Amino acid sequence: MSSSYASACPSPHMNPKAAELVEEIQRALPDAEDWLDSPHGLLGGETPKQRILAGDIERVRNLFESILYVGVT
Repeated sequence: MSSSYASACPSPHMNPKAAELVEEIQRALPDAEDWLDSPHGLLGGETPKQRILAGDIERVRNLFESILYVGVT
């Protein structure tokens, strides 16, 4: 298993809802790891992964769903 794959995988210690969201993002986005690790203006300049780990799951979910259904980048 590559280190890049491992870094994108949900941690076994991650909140189950957070892990579910990360897995959903990985299934839907071909560049999921890059997206999770890229700072985003709509997340205050933090990465989606940082916000997920901080417990801000719904905010990241809303952004992710906006990307899928509305095309917000």
